[in-house]
Parts: sequence; C-alpha cells; structure tokens
Amino acid sequence: MARLDWYIRAGLKPRHFQLLVALDDYRQIGKVAALLNVTTPAVSKTLTELEEGLGMKLFERSVRGVTPTAFGECMIRGAKMMMRGLAEVGDELHALSHGVTGKIRIGVLPSSAISLLPASLLKLKKLSPATPAIVREATMDVLLHEMRSGSIELILGTLPVRKADTDVDEEVLFEDQTTVVVRSGHPLTAHESLEWIDLSPYPWVLPPEGSLLREPLSQWFRDSGLPEPPNVIETLSLSFIRSYLAHSDAIATMPASTSKELAKSRFVEVLPLPLPSLVRPVGLLWSMGRPLSPSARLFRDCLRKVIAQQSEGTV
Repeated sequence: MARLDWYIRAGLKPRHFQLLVALDDYRQIGKVAALLNVTTPAVSKTLTELEEGLGMKLFERSVRGVTPTAFGECMIRGAKMMMRGLAEVGDELHALSHGVTGKIRIGVLPSSAISLLPASLLKLKKLSPATPAIVREATMDVLLHEMRSGSIELILGTLPVRKADTDVDEEVLFEDQTTVVVRSGHPLTAHESLEWIDLSPYPWVLPPEGSLLREPLSQWFRDSGLPEPPNVIETLSLSFIRSYLAHSDAIATMPASTSKELAKSRFVEVLPLPLPSLVRPVGLLWSMGRPLSPSARLFRDCLRKVIAQQSEGTV
C-alpha cells in the first residue's frame, strides 16, 4: 500500500493520464499511437510501465484491442479529472493574464433558474463581462455526480433533505414556501373564499414521486387527511408546467420564488391556500476537497447580493 501511495503521488506523469484517456476513447493501441504521434511499441511500453508501477492490471488485451479492468476504469476516471483540472487551470491562467476571472460552471435545479440565476449572472457580467458562464440544468442526483467528476463547480437549488455527503459542503441562501398556482382566469380565481375541497374536480401537475419536492408534499396531504389528487401529470419541467397550465384548468405547486416571478407576467395566479414550508432551503453546494475558483467565488458574492436586494425589495 505504501508503494502504491508513493507511485500515485510521485510516479504518475501527465503522459500517463493522456494515455489512459486515449485508450478509453479508442480502445486500440495502434490508433492511440497514431493520435499521440508515437510508435505502437512506445504505447505498449508506457502502459506496461504504468501497470507495473501501480502493481495492477489496467487493461485486458485481445486481438480486437484493449478493454479496461475495474482498476483501469478507476484510473481512467481519475485521469479525466486530472486532465480536466489542468485544462481549467490553463483557462484560468489565460483569463487572469487578460484581467478577467476564469470560466464558471454552474448546475441548477429547474425551479431555481427562473429569476435568481439570471439576476445573479447579470450582476456577474457587469463586474466581469468577459467571464464565460456555463449553466447546466438537471436533477440533484445528476448534478451531484457531475460536480464530483469536475464537470460543474457549484449547484444552485433546493438542498437535499439530508446533507448531500461528507465530501460536499453547502450554504443556505433562503427559505422558500410552496404555493398552489393556476393559469390566469382559472375558474378557481373567481371564488371569494377557497377551500381545499374546491380543488378536487381539477387535474394536477405534481413533481415526480421520490423527488425533493414530491415527498414532503405527499406527507402533507396525508397529515392533513386529504387524498392525493388522482388525476396527475408528474414533471419537474417548468416550461412544460407553464404551457400545460395555460392550455388547461390544471393546478400545480411551485416554490414561492418561482410563482412570484411568473405571476408578474400573468402566466399564473397564486391561490390563497398557503402551504407550510415543505422542503429544505434553497442553497449552494460545492465539493469540499476542491477550492472554489475566483469566478465561482465572484458568482457566489453576486448571488448573495441579489438575494439581499430581493429581500429588501430593491430588485
């Protein structure tokens, strides 16, 4: 084990990482040799050197090419992370040499994208117009995987019910209530007083079962003695929800921060049936073992300022 630790720390070289990634992409030593502009024996020699240094067989050889073993797949994942990290360092150094911060890669949950993220990026662009931003919208499980692999640096959205993991840190940004919404002009909006029983004839759009938003909502229905709606479409797609509500008498639930923004443009109306706080706060997640880049820290500062301005009513 001590020898393995030493080799990982001191024996691995960038050419090893490059070789591993190329072998994973092409699975043939001859093609990799042509790509790297070296001879086939040179590729075989480097691979043998790597396997002997680690004391592990990384690839199975056959007449058809090479196939990674479990050890090889582990090393390939690590090599890709290292190569991506070096590329990010290069991007950041290039940006700093030109007086700007480097690229920022942000993962966001669908419900958080409507106002908070655009306002924060607008503020970022005013401070650093040349800073590129990549936004990836997906579910929390997908975003956590991509953050651990280094594809994204920050995740913005409803925090998981339990702290994501020991390798992930989080910052609470604000509490968000759950609201019930319908299209503008919906029959329910004409009621002088509204009770939950009045909603029973209508179809619903709800978050999928097992999602961060659905589980506490289902529990609230049970605790309140109300049956869950039988006529349901399940989705997290905000664009679909908006379109479906506009063309139907369906009812949906949304975080208050989202419904407030949509109500400004009269896409929806919020029904006067307040729900308790059903989910964890909206916040940021990042990897504890990977220091945030200057661009990520700048974005986080912009995000905090936007939230402070929204709470004061100045945005």
